[in-house]
Amino acid sequence: MMSRKRLVYAVITVSASEFVMGLWAGWPSWALTKRNEADTPAEWLSRDDHSWAVASFDLANLLSAWPASLLAEHAGRKGCLLVAGVGLVASFGVLYAPSRWAVFVARSLAGICKSVAYASVPGFMAEISSDRARGRLNLIVVLSDSLGMLVALSIGPRVKYAVMNGFSLAIGLAFLAAVIRVPETPHYLLSKSRLEEAKAALHWYRPKSTTVDNNRQLNKILLAVRDDMRDPGTYRELFTDDGNRAAVLLVAGACFAQRAGGIGCVLAYSTTTMPTHGPVRPGNVAILFAVVRLACSVAAVPLIDVYGRRPLLVGSHLVLAAITAAYALCLLYIDDRPDNWGPSVCVVLFSLAYSMGAGIVPGALVGEMFPANVKSRAVTVVSVVSSLGSFIINKAYLPISDAFGVHIMFFVFCFVNAAWTILAYLFLFETKGMSLSAIQDHLDDYNSSSSSDNDDESKLPSPGARL
Repeated sequence: MMSRKRLVYAVITVSASEFVMGLWAGWPSWALTKRNEADTPAEWLSRDDHSWAVASFDLANLLSAWPASLLAEHAGRKGCLLVAGVGLVASFGVLYAPSRWAVFVARSLAGICKSVAYASVPGFMAEISSDRARGRLNLIVVLSDSLGMLVALSIGPRVKYAVMNGFSLAIGLAFLAAVIRVPETPHYLLSKSRLEEAKAALHWYRPKSTTVDNNRQLNKILLAVRDDMRDPGTYRELFTDDGNRAAVLLVAGACFAQRAGGIGCVLAYSTTTMPTHGPVRPGNVAILFAVVRLACSVAAVPLIDVYGRRPLLVGSHLVLAAITAAYALCLLYIDDRPDNWGPSVCVVLFSLAYSMGAGIVPGALVGEMFPANVKSRAVTVVSVVSSLGSFIINKAYLPISDAFGVHIMFFVFCFVNAAWTILAYLFLFETKGMSLSAIQDHLDDYNSSSSSDNDDESKLPSPGARL
């Protein structure tokens, strides 16, 4: 029982980082509507500053992806979480400075913390959980982000600016204090030849296990770590090996479409660019958006193993293309009608369609498509590509909307989603039920220049394709 309590404590602590990131994800939606209120800092954001307030997060996330991966390698999972905790506390503290530049600095700090968390949280969760519980524990991380967003969108508009930021700051401090007690993972400690510390960490996670059982588990982990480190991959191998290159193109495409398909703009700008004379207040629509995303994320995760990755991803982006086109047409032709339910309905349907495929499948592909020896480098590349998609779309949204109309951007989202629907249908293969080694074998054949090579059963995979 004590072992389970410690595992729950560790899982909740690690997931709290995603909860705080969810608070930051929802921040623009409520904070940017308070620009005329007395409780905001003396020098607040102008309309022209809004796009930078949103996009500075993505720009910092983009620029810090590679340094974050180096930090994860040298400071460990816990070290990264401590850095993220300090950065998140500082980011909310900076918001109290009476300058609009404080917002840009705070959002940039949060973007850096996002990179650090992305480089450490998946590894931490995988290394402290059993094989049977790994899927359920990863679901907790997904739900924590959605829950943080829901809290921000629900409470933020209803309390003073300083109060909401103070609440977020307190959550960040609680997370930082909790991380201090959680030990580093035995996997990372063994990878750095810190055997005694690994024994102590394993005993913390498994206090009820006997010394013999813990030593057996430690030897098992050590064999896995040595296997992973036997053939360390390089960035060059990531792009010169046929299988790795195919995986990068497929996963990076999925992640780019996920970010550039409109999710960031719908979330960040819905309260400031949705029609205000409609039957539903934009703020209430944003809350419903977060509720639907939270509920559908729970429902969609088991569907990945029932229906497969490819059908969910293709179907999700196809529906998103239709929804964003419908939103653009509503804004273009019936925007001035007070009974125009179109935008509100489209935002809610967007949340549903996104959560049922585009929001969860790319993360699963990241874990499945890359062999262990290049996975950390592949995650860095994918993180850069997805952050680039977010930055371009989020920065361009307001200038283009103000100059040509909001409907133009939703036609852009329609094009992105439709294009990826076609590409995913043509090139993405189904990985449901395939072992990791079978996926690597399929990827090795994916870019084969000779059909005879594909038919040769004796063909061995490239060194980077399988451990």
